[in-house]
Amino acid sequence: MKKLLLMISICLLLFMGVFIFIKRDAIFQEGNPTPYALAASKMMIKENKIVKVKKEEGTVTYMVKQGEMDPFIKEMTKRGWKLEDIDIMGNKFIFNKGRVTLGCGYKYYTRYYTLIYVPSPPSM
Repeated sequence: MKKLLLMISICLLLFMGVFIFIKRDAIFQEGNPTPYALAASKMMIKENKIVKVKKEEGTVTYMVKQGEMDPFIKEMTKRGWKLEDIDIMGNKFIFNKGRVTLGCGYKYYTRYYTLIYVPSPPSM
């Protein structure tokens, strides 16, 4: 019985290792996949429309479901930013707040989610 359990465990670990090796480009496309997996699980379990993935070096990354940008636009509007333009060719939202203009880029992450990168606005 112990030999069978050991063999199943080894086969499972071997299968997972081969799968991760084959899919490594997709799994690690944004570096460490842990924050993105946690954000995706929050969206699925808690049914959040927008999730803050991480904050690093002057950029905050948000995740929304692919094609559903309204939660992000509402979040920015709530913070006082006004949507000025959506550059579809450049994958960018352009917001204004007073004299400050903010360009927020986005890109697709898997076929289910979109990542939006919000740079820290300059001090007013």
